[in-house]
Amino acid sequence: MASELSAGKKSLFPTNAIINRNFIIRVLENPKSNSVKNTKLRTANTISKLINDEKLKMKLFEKVLNGKADKYTFLIRNRLRIDFCSK
Repeated sequence: MASELSAGKKSLFPTNAIINRNFIIRVLENPKSNSVKNTKLRTANTISKLINDEKLKMKLFEKVLNGKADKYTFLIRNRLRIDFCSK
């Protein structure tokens, strides 16, 4: 039976794996027109796809990983609000 279980697959993006392990990510699209009840849980991989700007994405991820706060909220171009809450 032990041979049937295999080790987990290594992530191609280790930063995303660390963020997924330590944070809960909530995303609200178009925060001016949608209420807070419409937030959705997302993974770091989907955040990477939503944010096309590589520099901005790395800046956000570094701030979350290196910071001391329990919660970070980012508003990106008035169309995307991302909350990182530590587990």
